[in-house]
Amino acid sequence: MKKQLKSGYTTGTCAAAATTAALELLISNRKREIIEIKSLNGIDLKVPIHSLKLGKEWARGVVLKNSGDDPDVTNGIEICVKVKLYKELPQIEKAHYFDNIAIVGGRGVGLVTKKGLQVPAGKSAINPGPQKMIRDAVQEIIKGTDKKVLVKVYIPQGKAKALKTFNPRLGITGGISVLGSTGIVKPMSEEAWKDSLYVELKVLKENTARDWVIFAFGNHGKAFCESMGVDTTQMVVVSNYIGFMIDSAMEIGFKRVLLIGHIGKAIKIAGGIFNTHSRVADGRLEILSANAVLVDEPRENILKILESNTVEEACQYVEKNELFRLIANKVASKSVEYSRGEIEFQSALFTFSGNLIGESDDFKKLAGDLVEK
Repeated sequence: MKKQLKSGYTTGTCAAAATTAALELLISNRKREIIEIKSLNGIDLKVPIHSLKLGKEWARGVVLKNSGDDPDVTNGIEICVKVKLYKELPQIEKAHYFDNIAIVGGRGVGLVTKKGLQVPAGKSAINPGPQKMIRDAVQEIIKGTDKKVLVKVYIPQGKAKALKTFNPRLGITGGISVLGSTGIVKPMSEEAWKDSLYVELKVLKENTARDWVIFAFGNHGKAFCESMGVDTTQMVVVSNYIGFMIDSAMEIGFKRVLLIGHIGKAIKIAGGIFNTHSRVADGRLEILSANAVLVDEPRENILKILESNTVEEACQYVEKNELFRLIANKVASKSVEYSRGEIEFQSALFTFSGNLIGESDDFKKLAGDLVEK
């Protein structure tokens, strides 16, 4: 019998828990060993506090990153948060501001230097999910008061650990990113993860008797579908393993698949790449550029696409929107080819801002047929 792999906490969850512990110490002189916090997908978590320190008008909380059974380079490192109260918040160029709260990265937290990421260039690499968790934690403590709080996240080992990530290539300098779209790290042992995906797909088929399924690449895809009113009970989040999941869908007996994904992942399928992990294959900008030639995108735009930091940024240089329809059609047709014609595929593409930018020709028709049934 296979061991069930343990989940862990994202750096964002660690930062939010450390913030809560430090702020309660500063305001109420209350020392907490365990912080109860709600993840972004609504799960109640209990996060141990490694250490606390109260200074003059400031407090610090430290949480040890716990990645569970995920092979994460950040596992076990200190995620530190220093909080301080102000009458007026200081203006810090790289900070993120939200009314009475400012969140900034210190030592070991990266600085974003290129466009196309979820955080604007010039700001601390603390993603929107962790920002929300930290804000929610602070607001819960200071609600009903006029207090203003500066939250400084720092990671002593962050600069060294960043060298083992893709951050330098993405234009994140000086440290790691504070990440988390749900707050929970799921174990990513490849075979174990594939096994769990196969079981999820099989259970879905056996319990609904439907011959169709929605594939999303990750939590952003799931959130996009929810925002569009799509019934996600018939959805499986496939991670990077789209080829494996197509094979599994064929074996289990699915006949129709809606592929809904961020352009940065989906475009790899348009180039015939069916394991979308960056370590396996990339070529995203090259695939986008090659297809831009086919729709007569101006040469200067194609050069900008090739020089972009991310696909998200590259999309800003596209003038001819038919390019995204072409990409969506190729995502669908390449998937049909991969299934050797046994499954019908239609696809839709979106950006991090939540904009639907491209659909394959019969996406709405197939989606409508499935919704009606």
